[in-house]
Amino acid sequence: MAEKINLTKYFLFCLILVVLSCFVLQSISEMYIVILVVIATSVNHWILVHIIRQLSQQAAGGLIKNKKWLPFLIIVKLFLVVGALTFGVQIMGKRILIPLLIYVLQIVVLYLSFEKKPIVE
Repeated sequence: MAEKINLTKYFLFCLILVVLSCFVLQSISEMYIVILVVIATSVNHWILVHIIRQLSQQAAGGLIKNKKWLPFLIIVKLFLVVGALTFGVQIMGKRILIPLLIYVLQIVVLYLSFEKKPIVE
């Protein structure tokens, strides 16, 4: 079952999220935070897909290239989103729920962007 991300769909859905968020933002600094969260989450998703592919190859009995990078990537993945949301709290205060909601919706965007190829029997 081969799946990959359709980047056109992914970026289109991310753009739609950013545009829709403009209707509830109160300042340009809030827009910068939303864009920062979208970028951080996109990089987070790329790292996630990379890690899962590497671990899948290992489970299938294949060799992993750059095995020592996996723990580093996991740590970077965690700090990316936490850092972006923490910075968002500093700027947006109680309105941090908006970037947090965008983060959650980007998980849906990632799911919708997968190209599922039918299993041929």
